[in-house]
Amino acid sequence: MDPERMITDLEAKARDLARRSREVRDGIGAATATACSPDGVVTVTVAPNGALRDIAFARSAGLSDERLGELVLATVRQAQAEVARRVVEVVEPEFGGTEAMDFLTGFLPAGERVARVPLPPPAVRAEDVPDAAPDLPLPRSLRGTDDDGGTAPR
Repeated sequence: MDPERMITDLEAKARDLARRSREVRDGIGAATATACSPDGVVTVTVAPNGALRDIAFARSAGLSDERLGELVLATVRQAQAEVARRVVEVVEPEFGGTEAMDFLTGFLPAGERVARVPLPPPAVRAEDVPDAAPDLPLPRSLRGTDDDGGTAPR
């Protein structure tokens, strides 16, 4: 095979890998979930890592502090399970069948690791994300001889 063609092919693969990495990163970053308790008293939003981002309470008559606490925890867990499923769906096309994927799916609640429900598309689509990724260094083959690992192609 022609060495120039090999280099061109490798550079194209590197650009494709960088693009796919950005898509996974952006998909994970956009993965949030909002859940509402069955009675509508508690609404929570969680981040991709399951951390609580927002909590809201509707006026409710007659809920004890204990019952409200239980309702908050149940609603947070529901949102955390949803965001975990969304992160898995973002990562699975690239890492399905790998140990990394097994690690990620290990955080899904029991019973959710096998049967998964299709989710609505994420708020940010890959097509909406610009191609430039200044935070990802270029492979050596795409850098100039005096380049220190920046992101501008030669």
